[in-house]
Amino acid sequence: MPRLILYIAAVAALVAGAVWLANEPGSVSLTWHGWRADTSVGVLVIAIIVAVIVILLIARLIAIISGTVEAFAARRRERRLTRGLTSLGDGFAAVQAGQQHAARKYAKEAATLLRNNSAVLMLRKDAATLSGDSAEMKAVAQELLSRPETELAGLRALATKALKDGDTAGALTHARRALEHKDAPAWPLQITLDMEIVAEDWSRALAVLDTKSAREAFSAVELKRLKSRLLTLQAQSTLGHGDAAGAASAAKKAMDVDNTNEGAVIAFAKAMAAQGKGRKAASAVERAWAAGPSIDLLAAYRVLMPGEPTLEWALRVDALAKAAPDHPESRLAVAEASLEAELWGQARNRLAGLTSADTHPAIRARAAHMLADVERRERGDSNKAAAWLQVALENRRDAARIAAKPKSAAEILA
Repeated sequence: MPRLILYIAAVAALVAGAVWLANEPGSVSLTWHGWRADTSVGVLVIAIIVAVIVILLIARLIAIISGTVEAFAARRRERRLTRGLTSLGDGFAAVQAGQQHAARKYAKEAATLLRNNSAVLMLRKDAATLSGDSAEMKAVAQELLSRPETELAGLRALATKALKDGDTAGALTHARRALEHKDAPAWPLQITLDMEIVAEDWSRALAVLDTKSAREAFSAVELKRLKSRLLTLQAQSTLGHGDAAGAASAAKKAMDVDNTNEGAVIAFAKAMAAQGKGRKAASAVERAWAAGPSIDLLAAYRVLMPGEPTLEWALRVDALAKAAPDHPESRLAVAEASLEAELWGQARNRLAGLTSADTHPAIRARAAHMLADVERRERGDSNKAAAWLQVALENRRDAARIAAKPKSAAEILA
């Protein structure tokens, strides 16, 4: 109803205007560059109305044509986008499937249709890596570095390539740059840590473990174990360079961080012995022996008192073994020290039962070898000594087979 009223009012206004112009025709004169035109006001008004209508029609026509062109372009862009996204998805699928040629083909199509946005760059990088195209991979990685959002992806690609090429310095450079990011992931930490370990730069490796990234990447237990192992390696390296005091300090720190670290105890014992302070390390070795006897701990215990008479050594080992008397390593340790002191009965007594079938082949082999020594040195019985040596040889082979038994395809190929 309101629209009808407006329409009637408009028609009435036009009719009134036409009547008024008819009653008051008036005249209009127009002069332009020597041209003169005389007409009535009514004709001029009609001409203006017609001109406006024509202009509106032309504008409408232009809008229709423009809209048609834009719609065509939009449909074309949509088709390109759809094709590009399809190529992008197919490309990543080809990468996962290991299809080198297909991956490169789809990467090229996606780059043409979608240009080099982040997803296309990642596909190009993966396709180049899969096909071994180093030049393309490096070029794409440089493009990834140009944007903060993709910089880490580019650095990882370059670091991985450097590691593959044996360029440890380059890998370390890229990893350190990635590690500077406030939201750095675990991989640059791992590469940096590995490279510092390879370079035997223990101070820098330990500094890496003190970073926020390390605390986020490793659990508290893992971090403690890693720090203790690195301090142990630092102690071993320092001792190798003749700095016994520095080695003892590093080994002591390693023991403080992880009191179950046998390597730290051994390094501490050797470093203290090198300074003539072996007795001060004896308690550390004895605590470690009580926790878990081993042949390496026994060797460290021996160097604490160089030049020690064999009988005193046998007595000291017997006291040490009492911390874990039934452990095979304790019995072997006492037996070996007894052999050196020619305490044949005690050696036989400690070796008894260690050659039974339910004992680990490595233990049986060592026990049989000692029994051969007892037979040869105490009784001069070469036949029994040879028999025990044969038992030792057979069990050593069994122990080697157990140790070498593969547990996965990766181990077989390694």
